[in-house]
Amino acid sequence: MKPRLIIYLTLGFPDNEFVEDFVQNIPDGIIDGFELGLPSSDPRYDGPKIRSTHGERNHFSQDHMGRVLQTCSDRKIRVNLLSYYSDIENEGGKNLQMLAGLSAHEMIVPDLLIDYAEVADAFISSLKASGISLIPFFNAATPDKVIKKYVNETDSWIYYGLQPSTGINVPVNIPEVVERAKSVIHERDIIFGFGIRNGGDAAEIIRAGGHGIAIGSAIVDDLAKHDERAAILKISEYREAIDSAV
Repeated sequence: MKPRLIIYLTLGFPDNEFVEDFVQNIPDGIIDGFELGLPSSDPRYDGPKIRSTHGERNHFSQDHMGRVLQTCSDRKIRVNLLSYYSDIENEGGKNLQMLAGLSAHEMIVPDLLIDYAEVADAFISSLKASGISLIPFFNAATPDKVIKKYVNETDSWIYYGLQPSTGINVPVNIPEVVERAKSVIHERDIIFGFGIRNGGDAAEIIRAGGHGIAIGSAIVDDLAKHDERAAILKISEYREAIDSAV
């Protein structure tokens, strides 16, 4: 099976127009989906690169998100959204109503099972009622019993972090991490992210049995400079790396 490549973008960074053009112009077949992050006041599980995309420079709007989602739909590019539970809670659930209205169907909530475990079951039920599936986020520190519980209670692919946050360069034994994930998670696609430093890491994940990768930090500097060509070239290099590892 062809490995999946998912590209993370923070909505509104570096500006609405650039993101909309980037989603429109990315070549057919180079990616398998976009992960679109809603700007957060506290992106605690993102590294410094991604955190920089959430700051004062970000001018995200709901209309912007609607246009990006429509472009992805028109181009048949799969989309999932990422939002922190702390932001959803602070906004009284307004974002969920908005997302349901925009036909968003999958969401990653990276702080939910770590910082808000006591409300996770009720929140997942509210997502389902809005027509949204939770994509569980786990990492090597997640207890097996938690992984098994939420694998059984969800039906999407699984996001598994090599590191506790993005953009971190702590040494990690990639085959060991992939094998641990596969030993607990069965019959579900596992996409790895949070700490993929280069094409070599990406290829090693696929050779170890991962179903795909998600990258974001790698292209932040290119996006900040409005350098669409450089970002697409880098994405192409990751595409080549994972395809050659099969």
